[in-house]
Formats: sequence, C-alpha cells, structure tokens
Amino acid sequence: MRVKPLLYLSLLFFITACTHPNGYDVKPVPVEPFTTYLNVLYGTDTTEQVLDAYLPQVRDTVHTPVIILIHGGAWVQGEKEDFMGLGLDTFFTAAGCAVVNMNYRLIGTKYQYPAPLDDVGLVMDFIKQKAAAWQINPNRVCILGRSSGSQLALMYAYSVNANGRVKAVIDGFGPTDFCDNSIVEEPLGVNVVNMLGPYASNMQAWHNASPIFYMAGAVPTTIMQGTVDSTVFPIQSSMLADSLVARGKPCLYFPWVGDSHGWDQTKWLQDRGAVLSWLQNYL
Repeated sequence: MRVKPLLYLSLLFFITACTHPNGYDVKPVPVEPFTTYLNVLYGTDTTEQVLDAYLPQVRDTVHTPVIILIHGGAWVQGEKEDFMGLGLDTFFTAAGCAVVNMNYRLIGTKYQYPAPLDDVGLVMDFIKQKAAAWQINPNRVCILGRSSGSQLALMYAYSVNANGRVKAVIDGFGPTDFCDNSIVEEPLGVNVVNMLGPYASNMQAWHNASPIFYMAGAVPTTIMQGTVDSTVFPIQSSMLADSLVARGKPCLYFPWVGDSHGWDQTKWLQDRGAVLSWLQNYL
C-alpha cells in the first residue's frame, strides 16, 4: 500500500532531523591513485553492454565495497561517459570503494524493457566473477543512479536483490511511481508509453516497473531531488521518502533547493561527505 505523502516542508524537517545526526565528516576526501579498466565487456553487445571499473590501490575481497553507477537518459539515450568530470571515481576510490560505471541496453527497436534492468543483474554477476581478480567484495554493493538510471537502481535493489548483495541505493531525482498523475499526465509519461505501452491498457506493466510498490525489499536509500524539477516532479521523491520512513527504512534526503531536473555538481560537492558517512553505516 502506498503511503500518502506528508506535507513537503514537514517531510524535509522530519527526514533531516532523523537522518542528519551530528558527527558526519563532510571534509573532502584526498585524491588517491587508482587502477582503471575501460570498456570492459560484460555481455554480448559490444557497445551497450560495457563498463568502466575504477579500483582503489589498497583493496581486498572483504573490505572493498562496490559503487555501481547507472546513467540517465529516459531509458532511450545516455551513456556511462555522462558521469565523466564529476569526480565520482576519485571520490569513492579515495574512500576505499571500487566504482563500476555501466552502459546498458537502451530501449528502442532492438531492445525492450526490462533489458536495462536485466543488465544491472548481468553487471552484478560480472563483478562477482571478477571479485578475486579485482580484489573487490561483490556482496557489499551500492547502486547510484541519475534520473531514469535511478529507477533501474531502485527497481533492482528493491525487487531483484533477493540475495541481499545490494546494501544501499543513491537515488538522483529518479521516478518512483509510474502510476502517479505526475508521470501519467506529464511529459515523462510519453517516455514510459514508449517503454511500456499506453497507460490505460498497460496499467499492470506501469505498476510493475515502479519501485515504490516494492517497499518490502527496500534497502537504505539516499535521495537527491531538485525542488522545482518539472521532469521528475519532487512528489516522486517525497512519496518514496514517506514510504521508507513509514516502514522504518533508513533514508537520507537532500532537497536541492531551486534546482530543476539534473545533476548539480555544486550541491553534490556540499553533500557528498554526508552521503559517504551515512553510506558507510550500511556498506
């Protein structure tokens, strides 16, 4: 059952009060050298099923968790290079994490949903196969998504993660409830139609692809959301936060005040220390 959203301002106060305790280390993490593998094939499609891996210099199969990055692009475009220049590789590897930045099969004439979601599973299988060679722990995983990539991250973590290897998700302004009017009656709904068919005749498919209906499997989740986003409306994130809090699931919420849809590097640099400190409680 979906929890009715709280008033937005009270939600922000409640979540902030409950999930920003004193003691977070928000100082920048110094840059350390790391090992890079580029365009590693994890499937059969040599363009869309490739990944980049960034491994900290000091690592082992016990103490080195993995951060998987999933780009956005409305499920029809985008690429792993969209994360370039944001410093996620240097930031997380300096903190002792491996980073895996994946391409996935985009929706179109060649591939249909759930191909992108299946590819998250293939990457999870791949890092397990590489665990010994790369000296990483494939059972301590956080998935970080942007926009439509967050829908994939949340869907995998909440609904496919039966073995519990995904310990946390970082949700960057992702859609969570396709059945809500903020998607059905708004421009993003056109992209969902292209992926799943018209809502009126495919309501179950829209429901089944919505992370918010899998809260029983939810893992600790960080949410970053622009407060004036008119692509993925803020209610999509507030509904998810409400549902997490109502079920006692750890949730860290960052309202990016004044932001529309997209990554805000300035705000990320302000928030990333708190994100990392919080994440280390669960990885």
